[in-house]
Amino acid sequence: MLLNKALTDALPVLQLLEQHGYEAVFVGGCVRDTVMERALKDVDIATSAPPDQVVTIFPHTIPTGLKHGTVTVIYEGRTYEVTTYRTESAYENFRRPVKVEYVSDLESDLLRRDFTINAMAMRADGSIIDPFGGQEDLTRGILRCVGDADARFQEDALRMVRAVRFAAEFRMRISIGTWRALRRHQGLLAHVAMERIGSEFDKMISGANPQRAAAWMAASGLLKHTKQPLPDALVRTADRKRKKMRCRTAACKRPDVSGVEGIAGLSDTDERWAALCLAIGMTHEESGELFDIIRFSSARSNRLQSVIRLHNHMGRPVIASLKRGNVEDGQLHRDWINVILQEGKSSSASWLRIMYAVPFLLDLAAMEMEKEYVPVDGQLSALLDKLSDELQSVQAASLKELAISGADVLRLLRKPAGPWLGQLLCDILRAVAFGDLPNDRNRLLQIVSDRRKCGGSGTF
Repeated sequence: MLLNKALTDALPVLQLLEQHGYEAVFVGGCVRDTVMERALKDVDIATSAPPDQVVTIFPHTIPTGLKHGTVTVIYEGRTYEVTTYRTESAYENFRRPVKVEYVSDLESDLLRRDFTINAMAMRADGSIIDPFGGQEDLTRGILRCVGDADARFQEDALRMVRAVRFAAEFRMRISIGTWRALRRHQGLLAHVAMERIGSEFDKMISGANPQRAAAWMAASGLLKHTKQPLPDALVRTADRKRKKMRCRTAACKRPDVSGVEGIAGLSDTDERWAALCLAIGMTHEESGELFDIIRFSSARSNRLQSVIRLHNHMGRPVIASLKRGNVEDGQLHRDWINVILQEGKSSSASWLRIMYAVPFLLDLAAMEMEKEYVPVDGQLSALLDKLSDELQSVQAASLKELAISGADVLRLLRKPAGPWLGQLLCDILRAVAFGDLPNDRNRLLQIVSDRRKCGGSGTF
């Protein structure tokens, strides 16, 4: 097999190990992705050389995981994880091996890996070592554990979540034996740290088939067995919403809504998260609880909650405007500017992108609000275009974007700060956002000066 550029760049690492009398191969995901002709994210190397010899051979290394035989080699500005062939035993908390034993043969090393598609290796000449049928499983589209599936999941319970991620990402079926083992041992997921669960969820949502991953997770039952309980809305609401949709669909004789496939059309992972939470029916409070449980940063959680909160504010005005068939709706304009001021331009732009990609979410909003199906596809694109133009025309949506600051006002008026200052700036910001005033420093200072002469009365 021809080596791609990433593997070709890493060849000198393999060759140097071989020159010192050791075997070395590419292994794991980089081999799988090469066989599938996918772009590589990382290049991992396995070798018969003990870790201390790897450190001796290469001048620039980082002792990343010496306990488990892994050394990070820095070669020509790139980093490669080089791991000594090993077997593992006596797993602790169904996650990490207590005992690691170095071995000299490659097949013993491949046997410890999770799935057959990840248990392939490639030599420097491009030949594939595939003792467990990984290539055939890729061709057949089947995800299968290496050896005994029960043992693999008992060794590392996170592999159950990874099974769902790989099945979704590569559009594979999970083999009967692997699926039954996953269902038998789903309770072991309670031993896995929520950070690791959150990381796997994030990879699913950012992957090629996020909606498929969500369906697999729901079918697996794993969501009920995490170390920290997930919000009920995530675990239970999805199925209830689907049943409700099917019932209303039958009554209204509308086309079947297959789901939220449009999520994959969003390039931003956080926008995908927001869309999925909205599809499940989660409020911004419930979403915030979820993001806290899976250890998202506060800044990231706040951004996501903002988009979800914005949807809850805008759903009713948008549906009302669509029912009236009027995209030039003055009330909708006022609602939209108020929401932009409340949630900011970034969240507003994200919400628009989500609505373009997943109009199904407005179907859900219409059914929740009107208790009947309201078609949203007729003028929706024109309405969203209108809102997008209005967003672009907003000169300032936050005090930071305003052309004057509190310090400017204090210098001009020569009076001590107080609650009046914040109120004055907010009034000016609203006038600028609604287009009643230009966001021009000199003009705004003149307005403040004139307002003082009038005793602070009047409107902008």
